[in-house]
Amino acid sequence: MLISELLSSNRKITEDTNASPRPDYAPSFGYRSQAGELVTIEKSQSIATAHRAKNIISDDVAKIPFQVMQKIGRSIKQVEADPITRNMAYLLSVSPNIWGWTPFQFKKASIEWQLFYGNNYIWNPSVGPRQLLILPANRTYPVFDLDGNLWYRHTFSNNQVAYIPAVEILHQLINPDSTGFIGRGVITFARETFGRQLAANKTQSRLYSQGMMPAAYIQMSGDLNAEARKKVRTSYEEQMAGSENAYRLAVFDDKITKFEPINMNMKDAQFLESIDANDRDICNFFGLSEHMLNRGKEAYNSNEQKYLEYLQGTLDSYLVPWEEAARIRWLSRDEQRTQYFKFIREALLRMDSKARAESMAIRIQNGMMTPNEGREKDDMSAYPDGDVHYMAGNILPIEKGVMNE
Repeated sequence: MLISELLSSNRKITEDTNASPRPDYAPSFGYRSQAGELVTIEKSQSIATAHRAKNIISDDVAKIPFQVMQKIGRSIKQVEADPITRNMAYLLSVSPNIWGWTPFQFKKASIEWQLFYGNNYIWNPSVGPRQLLILPANRTYPVFDLDGNLWYRHTFSNNQVAYIPAVEILHQLINPDSTGFIGRGVITFARETFGRQLAANKTQSRLYSQGMMPAAYIQMSGDLNAEARKKVRTSYEEQMAGSENAYRLAVFDDKITKFEPINMNMKDAQFLESIDANDRDICNFFGLSEHMLNRGKEAYNSNEQKYLEYLQGTLDSYLVPWEEAARIRWLSRDEQRTQYFKFIREALLRMDSKARAESMAIRIQNGMMTPNEGREKDDMSAYPDGDVHYMAGNILPIEKGVMNE
């Protein structure tokens, strides 16, 4: 089934070129950095630090349960998944589309588009079974028609161009441009850092391929034409290039009057320091602490404290906009009165068994949850009379207290 068949209509609107925002970047084709490297999405992910940073953020967002909550008066409960109606609770907790994607797969792919392209487009077609589809950000753009209506122009894999109504698209973005309608990914701002790191990696690889001898010059007796110089160079490289030939003895005949290696001390040239500095910059671009990418020293007293800072300083900038946008795009106006979306952030706060038990006990003893609610968090069955709230008996409300003069 072609996803283009899910179009509610295939209107050919007239774009308002003056009002429609235009991307000021070209991540698909890449940027030419001052280091001389072409920085593309694929190349930037070949950098170990950038690849790891992308996976940490996207994996952690994908691991957090995304639930539909309902609040009526002071009663708050989770909306149950319904496979018959395929409500949003089902799409987000069981499978988002008819191809059998898992919620983890769906959330991870969404964030990865957002990280590198700056935009993530989730399509909720009004035709066919209810489902959530991710439209490639490199082939989808927001546009306005002459009446000021917002549409999303998408080119499908069969090269069919279609305009999808804005009401069917949930558009998430980071680093918005001046129009506020188009986001810009990490690569837009980190292009020079990525370029330097790609150039450094290439230099390092060439160093090994040349047998740890970066360069040398040979002085020959007599004049050589271009072909002769090429033959001498090729002959030398065949004997000395490659890590298996490192530090081998070079033997020359009497036609070579002088051989002078051009040695470069990588440490003195601050080569290794520059690679390290680039990695630190990449950590900052992604908003991650160095120890999370196996760099630096961890300075936290507990896992919970570490993840709490990471959650508030990095992940919430992806979670909160998604929660807010989902309420607007995925719920009807009537549903918006009582329902909302929530990432269960507690799933990310890692506590050891002792700290978790103490936290649970404090909540139960202070009437914040029942014993059965605590057992449910550990996937344990409820027990009779376990739905009672408890409170310490030596604490009473002021208005019911007895004061003795």
